[in-house]
Amino acid sequence: MTEHNVPSSLSDQITAYAREKHLSARTLARWHAWPVEDQTALLGLACELQLNENHLRDFLDWLEEIAVRDRCTVGAILELPQLRQQLGAKTTRNEKLKGVKEALRKLRYPCLSRLEADLRAAVKALALGGQIRISFPPALEGDAVTFTLTVRNVRELAECLMRLQRRLEDGGLQRVFDLLDQV
Repeated sequence: MTEHNVPSSLSDQITAYAREKHLSARTLARWHAWPVEDQTALLGLACELQLNENHLRDFLDWLEEIAVRDRCTVGAILELPQLRQQLGAKTTRNEKLKGVKEALRKLRYPCLSRLEADLRAAVKALALGGQIRISFPPALEGDAVTFTLTVRNVRELAECLMRLQRRLEDGGLQRVFDLLDQV
């Protein structure tokens, strides 16, 4: 056994991965500080997704935060169905990475994720059509909502504005802004 009671073969595998990916000593030390089971689980994920320094640091941060908050292990988090589903998808490495990061983001910020889903549902319920898009700032940081109208002529513009006016009058748009006030 080496430092942190890690079997030398695991320590060697992590060190080899770190060398291959040019990981900093600090990132490697953080990884080695985890319990053996968590180091093993992260090694599997890192190898599968070919995590670089920045991605690995993000995963270390996110997984530690979730594990502390939920009082569970990193290994348990990485076995959750929503993560396994992303890893098992028949997609490219980049698509898998994006899917896993999004699944972890939902675990890390469950209230924000629910609010985003509620906002998507509220916008969909407005039934504004494909010519009107409503978008929100990333991670709902900021207080501006963007309305984008895509029209080919004045008649289409007038129709879009009338649809928006009806949603103002019936309270549909107010529901969207009420949800945003929860941030």
